[in-house]
Amino acid sequence: MKAVCFSVAAIDYFPQQDKYFVGGNSLNQAICYRHLGFQSAFVGAIGNDDAGDQIAALMRAEGVDISCMHRLNGESARNKIINDEFGERYGIEGAWEGGVYEQFKLIESDWDFMNAFNIWSTHANSPCYAEALKRKNNQQLMSVDFLDLRDFELLERSLKVIDIAFFGGTADILEDLARIAKNNPGIIVLTLGSAGSIAFEGDKIYQQAALPVEKVIDTTGCGDAFQAGFTAYYYETRDIPAALFAGAWLGRKAATGFGGTSWTSKSNHLILDMKTDPV
Repeated sequence: MKAVCFSVAAIDYFPQQDKYFVGGNSLNQAICYRHLGFQSAFVGAIGNDDAGDQIAALMRAEGVDISCMHRLNGESARNKIINDEFGERYGIEGAWEGGVYEQFKLIESDWDFMNAFNIWSTHANSPCYAEALKRKNNQQLMSVDFLDLRDFELLERSLKVIDIAFFGGTADILEDLARIAKNNPGIIVLTLGSAGSIAFEGDKIYQQAALPVEKVIDTTGCGDAFQAGFTAYYYETRDIPAALFAGAWLGRKAATGFGGTSWTSKSNHLILDMKTDPV
């Protein structure tokens, strides 16, 4: 089984700890897929700076295929993150710098490489998203992070092509998502943090409570971990409740360490751990 994650890899700075952690949606998910037993790849652009060196080194160490990762002159994407007393992460206004990521479009050899993968994972504001909708074929399962976008017109157009749409948000969009799910193919998943998650498929609605965690350290990457877990288990089983649990399980694990991937070093056998989890 093979999953390719394409869009952003970045370096996150946590001023309260005065530490840097490698992150970014696609890097986080690529590493999660590896820990779930998939072959995974990252496709995208990073800079030729020190941050790019750190990003490349981590993915090599985790066994992520980076043969289509482009090193460009300039800076890698970067962000600055703070946490409140409950571990909830907040971006600092003006702290995001897209660097070479925002200037790069995938080239023909990248798309050729990606055709061999069973799962495509990206996000809806990626510079290559519109092209991905044209390139994806019926044999590939495509999951897309819509973040907190409220572009329901884009969502409805996308569901003609993609298989899973993820939203991070609040309960006020439940009715809109339920209505869209009834009239379109695919699955829509809304994650609500400590309030759990809800999946919509046609006129069916599935709910999953958030799993208990002793202490939330940092919520950075929790959504990425949830999405990788849900997508991987849905791909293998087509069981939405089981996929929601898998997403909740990985989301909980991601909350136990700073950054989007540092927690993965605590377990190299996530499938086994999930099956033996007493919760």
